[in-house]
Amino acid sequence: MKRFRIIACISGIVFLAAALSCGGKKGMAKDGTYTGTAIAHNGPLTVEVGFAKGVITSVTVTQHTETKGVSENAIAKVSEAIVKNNSTNVDSVSGATITSYAIKTAVQNAIEQAGGQPSNYAKEVSKANEGDKTLECDVVVIGAGGGGITAAARAQEQGAKVILIEKNGQVGGDTALNAGTLIATGSKFQREQLKETKDSPELAYSDIMRIGKNVNDPVLVSMITKTIGKTVDWLIDDMKVPYNVAATQYPDHSANRQIGVVGRSPAFFAAMQKNFENLGGTLLLETKGESLIFEDGEVKGVTASDKSGAKITINAASTVIASGGYGANTKLLPNTLTGYMFYGRSTDTGDGFTMAKAIGTDTINLDCVKVYAQGVETTPGRALAATASSTAASNGHGTIYVNTKGVRVVNETGTLAAQTEATVAQSDKILYLLMDEDAYRAYVAKSLEDKLIASESDIDKWYNISNDGKPVIAKSANLDELAKTMGIDARALQTTVAKYNDNCAKGVDPEFGKKNPVALASGGTYYIVEQRPRFSTTLGGLKADASMQLLSGGKPVKNLYGAGSVVGGANGRDSMTAMMNSWAIGSGRIAGESAAKNAGK
Repeated sequence: MKRFRIIACISGIVFLAAALSCGGKKGMAKDGTYTGTAIAHNGPLTVEVGFAKGVITSVTVTQHTETKGVSENAIAKVSEAIVKNNSTNVDSVSGATITSYAIKTAVQNAIEQAGGQPSNYAKEVSKANEGDKTLECDVVVIGAGGGGITAAARAQEQGAKVILIEKNGQVGGDTALNAGTLIATGSKFQREQLKETKDSPELAYSDIMRIGKNVNDPVLVSMITKTIGKTVDWLIDDMKVPYNVAATQYPDHSANRQIGVVGRSPAFFAAMQKNFENLGGTLLLETKGESLIFEDGEVKGVTASDKSGAKITINAASTVIASGGYGANTKLLPNTLTGYMFYGRSTDTGDGFTMAKAIGTDTINLDCVKVYAQGVETTPGRALAATASSTAASNGHGTIYVNTKGVRVVNETGTLAAQTEATVAQSDKILYLLMDEDAYRAYVAKSLEDKLIASESDIDKWYNISNDGKPVIAKSANLDELAKTMGIDARALQTTVAKYNDNCAKGVDPEFGKKNPVALASGGTYYIVEQRPRFSTTLGGLKADASMQLLSGGKPVKNLYGAGSVVGGANGRDSMTAMMNSWAIGSGRIAGESAAKNAGK
């Protein structure tokens, strides 16, 4: 298991005072170090808790599989707060509430292991209101995800005084959950590293519109394809974000243009936060935007609240909404997502979208939600994003996708859009990835590389998870037995495999045109893992012009800009691989420039 050790300690003076007040009390924990475990967002989380004279002296998270870039802040702050207050009744970290709750629950379990009563360690911790305040700046940015942190850094770099607010306890947003890939069309990196000479904004435009089913906003698609090269050069040369050729090259693209940040998206946010703060920007975490200040037909800033409940009024010449989508808000989602697994963040509630709608901002494509295939439902209603793992297993290995009828339905190495369409077309909205041993090894290796799992033993636990009476994964040397376990037509599956292998021997795939198809090896173990549709990010949202200024009645709203997923239309009905990230960051740079210029910078 991955070991992530964060130790929270208190000073001897505080320890002595607490010991004198609690030592010897009935129901207090015995001296020593004890272990407790609770279920967190992605699986079990284990803590070691130290006790001396009835007082909690240390909390150490020793094992977990929580998402990198999201969980670290909660682990550090909650652990420290429990020790500081000798209580588990401390605040959770916004944006990581499930992880926070798991830490507190695991500590309670350790208290019981030490012979103590958890209620004796649950005193209420006072929360002092820090007082209302009014702040002034040139540009206020609402939301510190990919679009927001980029807009804030760019505006600050342009000479604007910027305040960036984020309701969660860390920067990140949904961008923190992805691999950090971008399209690099028109960039120096593309020319020098990818050696691509045939790409162009026009070709990228065509690809994006094709994948988006041509319901994209052509103004935004044109803008992003013409400016993303400059954004990539700026990120690499000026912001010093470490990019390289993307580890997985998905087939949606008609040219070599996919790059990825080294260290995935957490490395991007670490670099961009450092840049923003070094440039003199102000970051206010756990500060939630409440409403736009809208007077005389123009936006003049935002009202917000901090974690203490204090009201913060931020007056600004320009306001950028970069608060993300509304994937976690069922009231705003279209009613077409039954059977789909959510894999995003519970804080994706559409706050900025709602604020802008309240002043009459235009919207576009509200029925469009980004849906991926290859989800594995390891927690009820939620899916792990196993796209890269399934892609690695399919490329150059013996794999096929089949439905419950045992019939192959799609090119396994084709576009993700086609695989998603094939999945949602099934009556039960599920496909199965059938792998031989070689393919399964590739699946596990990529899962480990992408931190989808902490160790191979995590996948072993999937065999005990059952959804709708079927396991999420199964293995057997007997194909008929495997099919019956997963509820798949065994006879049809035998026929499908035999036909596919026969075509592989001929080097062709007359059904779906798969290039260089690889047969499933016989005589070994077969593996089947479910492939469910999953969604996180909404594709519809507020309507903007090419400068990222938001519109109302088709006309620009004075002083108001948008960036990232809160703005709809750029990706149409589906987004090409790497485009969600490209849109967030690319639109963020343009929004930051425009907001700074509007503020006179």
